[in-house]
Amino acid sequence: MDTSTVADGSSFLSLFAALSYGIASMAMVFINKAIIMQYAHSMTLLTLQQLATTLLIHFGRQMGYTRAKGVDITTARRLLPISLFYNANVAFALASLKGVNIPMYIAIKRLTPLAVLIAGFFSGKGKPTTQVTLSVVLTAVGVLVAAIGDFSFDLPGYTMALTSVFFQTMYLVLVEKSGAEEGLSSIEIMFYNSFLSLPFLLFLIIATGEFPNSLALLLAKVRTLHIFFQL
Repeated sequence: MDTSTVADGSSFLSLFAALSYGIASMAMVFINKAIIMQYAHSMTLLTLQQLATTLLIHFGRQMGYTRAKGVDITTARRLLPISLFYNANVAFALASLKGVNIPMYIAIKRLTPLAVLIAGFFSGKGKPTTQVTLSVVLTAVGVLVAAIGDFSFDLPGYTMALTSVFFQTMYLVLVEKSGAEEGLSSIEIMFYNSFLSLPFLLFLIIATGEFPNSLALLLAKVRTLHIFFQL
């Protein structure tokens, strides 16, 4: 096969992957915003998400669809901080969507690459290239300009979104470090992350009184949606 043909195919796949990621990312924000506006119990949703992820990966391993290894107690202890940072990131992100409009939420989350670069530099990862640094800094400046012109400025929402950026940065840095040191695949890290999240999230939704009323409300909304589609 010609080398140029292989290069063109690789470029096409890279472009397709980037576009797919962008579409999925945008869709996720709009869907989360719509859900939060109708169903305020975000922690219950996060708990159900982690439970579904744990079960899917577990049964996928049992059926031979993935080569993910079983639970190792020593590895689980080392990955516990990753789980905590991930859940804190998602919790603050969902909470911020209640007060921040979608364009500004997306803009604020674009600060994550800058935070990751700074964290990587101080953790000994090395200095990024000038082109990467300039592109990330320009994005951050654009976020600041957009925030100044945001007439629907919501301080609690902005605070939660920025806190989410911090926790996401710590999560990404720890995932990269743990994956390299432990030799874990992305699916295995996802499984440990979801599995370790469940006790903490269950305690949280029970202690705050969100459960079981949140589950009853969710089931009622699902039944309403089912009736709507039947019509």
